[in-house]
Amino acid sequence: MEKICQNFEEKLCTLLSFLTQLPAELEMIADEIDNENLKNALSMVADESIQYAKELNAQLRSLEIKPPHLEQSNLGAALLQQDFSGPGVMKGREVSSICEKSEAFFTKLYMDILGDYLPNTSLSAMMNYQLLGIKSAFMRIRFLNSLRFSS
Repeated sequence: MEKICQNFEEKLCTLLSFLTQLPAELEMIADEIDNENLKNALSMVADESIQYAKELNAQLRSLEIKPPHLEQSNLGAALLQQDFSGPGVMKGREVSSICEKSEAFFTKLYMDILGDYLPNTSLSAMMNYQLLGIKSAFMRIRFLNSLRFSS
């Protein structure tokens, strides 16, 4: 039973770590995008990630789970490190790729946690809300990115 609890705690801490690191990566990408709407959408996802990290951190503390010591790591680097300074030759594929990979990673993290037994209903409700928010935010970014090259 202790091993199950430890695995659950590790999943929550991994999610918290990614939520904490993602905003800086998204802001760097937003700085290199020339479309103001898309730039704002990326910044909004960064802000949502910060809020979600705060909410998750509060839940961890209420469950008496020690949040990880957040140090810079390359957890999201493999997903997000790309050069956006060139011309739009790839017709926005770089942003689409980041959205797809990040959304898939987030969905996997959230679903792994939600698939476990969650005796705390407020944690479960918060996780479901955050997952829907993340999916909606990436859908908005993909839509804005597709409009960027449609005309």
